[in-house]
Amino acid sequence: MSYLAALEDEVRDVVARAAGSAAPELTYTLYRQFGDTGHRFSYEHPYFERRGRLVAAGAAAIFDLRTDSAVSPEVLAVLADELWRICDEHTWALPAHEQYARDGDMRRNVDLFAAETAHTVADLIERFGKQLPEDVIMRCREELLDRVFIPFADDQRPMAFEKMTNNWLAVVAGGVGMAALAFFPDDAKRLAMILKRAQKSLRRFIEYYPADGGCSEGMDYWVYGFGYFAYFAEAWRERGGPDLLLDTKIREIAAFPARVGFGDGRFPSFSDGSETATIPTGLMARLVERLGVPVPRIETVPTFASDFCHRWPHLSKNIEWTTERVLNRAASPGVSYLPDLAWVVDCGGEAEFAAKGGHNDEFHNHLDVGQFILRAHSETFLADLGAGEYTADYFGTKRYQHVHTAAEGHSLPVIDGRGQLPGAQHAAKVERFAETGQGAILTLDMTSAYEVPGLLALGRRFTWQRHGSLVVVDRVETDRPMPFEELYISRIRPVLEADRVVWEGEAARCVLTWQETLAMTPELETIETTGHRGELESVFRVRLRCMIEAGASRLESVFTVERKER
Repeated sequence: MSYLAALEDEVRDVVARAAGSAAPELTYTLYRQFGDTGHRFSYEHPYFERRGRLVAAGAAAIFDLRTDSAVSPEVLAVLADELWRICDEHTWALPAHEQYARDGDMRRNVDLFAAETAHTVADLIERFGKQLPEDVIMRCREELLDRVFIPFADDQRPMAFEKMTNNWLAVVAGGVGMAALAFFPDDAKRLAMILKRAQKSLRRFIEYYPADGGCSEGMDYWVYGFGYFAYFAEAWRERGGPDLLLDTKIREIAAFPARVGFGDGRFPSFSDGSETATIPTGLMARLVERLGVPVPRIETVPTFASDFCHRWPHLSKNIEWTTERVLNRAASPGVSYLPDLAWVVDCGGEAEFAAKGGHNDEFHNHLDVGQFILRAHSETFLADLGAGEYTADYFGTKRYQHVHTAAEGHSLPVIDGRGQLPGAQHAAKVERFAETGQGAILTLDMTSAYEVPGLLALGRRFTWQRHGSLVVVDRVETDRPMPFEELYISRIRPVLEADRVVWEGEAARCVLTWQETLAMTPELETIETTGHRGELESVFRVRLRCMIEAGASRLESVFTVERKER
């Protein structure tokens, strides 16, 4: 099929390079780096490259069988070597998850990535075991039993992931569950034990989703957590198990990408999400086929490199399940409102908008109650930075010192020098949502998101018009005078003028003006930081400063998107 041609070329190129090169080593020095410095990538880059070599060989084998009755000897040789290398590893878990090792045993630490690895290995030896050397298969089986299945099935003490309420529930339970379905066709007792434990966690995973189907962790984590849930559900159904997708809430969750996707295939990057989240076309095609959900904008089958972690179900199901039905579907302009998540997204026009309420104890939380995104002509003018680089500090007590997660890394007010605080009690209340036909109005009571002595009330109203006009009004009530700042975040360097701020894009510009009755002083700050994959990036923060008097104050910011003359 032509839409798979580029992906096939990629995986065959990876296999060819793997055949003539050694896999990167996972040394003790790299293993200890997270514990010593808090940094993850020095170990994780070679770890995921090794998985890339393995899944590329598996994908090449699938492609071989689509055109022939057998896998080529060259592909089988790489597949055998990469399986053997995976078996050599000290642990399949990541050093960053060492605290989850039961009894300090990292070899049998069933974290996200051990579960992913177990599924990959088990599925590959089930698919291609008759064409692989018997000693490779025997070693893989021994490692799967010792590292994953015995800890999961035979030790009923609570595992770390079972105490969580996020994507871990689905990825670990779904990954181990799929591995067991592939591994235990003739051991009904152990398979039943594993599936019973897995199903309990998967049920809890769905229970923690709100009724509107929204994923507060962002689109990347929808792909990750719900993706593993759906892959497992289909694997179990195909083996004669129950149909876990037949639930009203499941359909709401499955519809999430289409509801919040922008017209150019990007997504709101709230929490630890990213604009460029990749939707697996195989997963989306199966959800459309089974549940009839709408399709977000997807132009092509994801590339091999699009998944840094090289997860086998994404890759294999992209090959096996993708249909042209999910490709090149244009998004229809329209407003989506998710009341439980308190997200508003207007997509599909030349200008696009998203905003959120919520609270400050969400999964992969940022201090971002009242945050918004403004886009036009496939450029993001007012941005949400999404995920920063994952380090020990990022998931520790210093989390909100990072610009990606901090209140001052979002387009929000700072009142008397204070930003928002973490905790579920620091939340917004949606006072009004209305779709206007040409846009939307969202009004939030954000008083509880702050703890500022003398602050009596804070409300924020977004009035959005799809032709490219956004009015943000903050209404403040205080019992004393105090300094007030409006912060606006972008990855585009703006030009500050006396009475306006201009962000220049390739096809359009965004102009910010404010009411003349307040003496607002704009200042520009440049912040150098690292993105989610450790890449250096510059962030530009505009501060509009003023003093407000005791009593009620109204601060209005007007954003106007202007298309450039060609």
